[in-house]
Amino acid sequence: MERLGPATWLTRKVQCAPEQYIDIPLPAKDTETITKWYDALSRSYDELYGEEQDRKHVRVLQVIGKREFNMIVDVGCGTGKLLELIAPRSKLALGIDLSVEMLRKGKQGKTSLGIQWIRADASHLPLQDRIVDGVTSVSMTESGRVLDEHFSEISRIASENALMVMTIFGVKDRTSWRQAKERGIELVATLSNREQLYLLDRANHRVRASPESSALV
Repeated sequence: MERLGPATWLTRKVQCAPEQYIDIPLPAKDTETITKWYDALSRSYDELYGEEQDRKHVRVLQVIGKREFNMIVDVGCGTGKLLELIAPRSKLALGIDLSVEMLRKGKQGKTSLGIQWIRADASHLPLQDRIVDGVTSVSMTESGRVLDEHFSEISRIASENALMVMTIFGVKDRTSWRQAKERGIELVATLSNREQLYLLDRANHRVRASPESSALV
């Protein structure tokens, strides 16, 4: 699969009409079922889950603080509510999701922010290694094999000074995080009895003081 650099994304942005999005071919897996489910849910997603997601986004923004980015990617961006908050502090903002309908809804009313909308699988991100200095991923990843795949890709595209903020559902077995051989992965918040918020700051390898923080490696 072709992996593109920031310059290529900007070129495509100029060439794309407002109603278009960048469509990356998806690998043949069980993604079709997931995609259809989110496509069907797209019209009512914000009404059903908006308030819950807003609370999570507040915690993400608290972790990010005042940091600015050259290029930030929200993996599993949905309708782009988090990206809408982060895009003004980044030179280039990318929203990646499986569902074209979620991406289309996200695009509505956000064209002035210059966000690129990309249909792709989180297990196969169409980006070069080490080119992104900010990655967010909220309410997308379950523990288990898919966590290995998603974290491997997020870690791969993240630069040596990147900040990565990611929530995980049902993290009980931390083996996969240890195997990632990353230093500084921290639990910074418990969002619910199933979902926890993690931070990896490669620049500092430490998080701001938090009574909930605990190193995973």
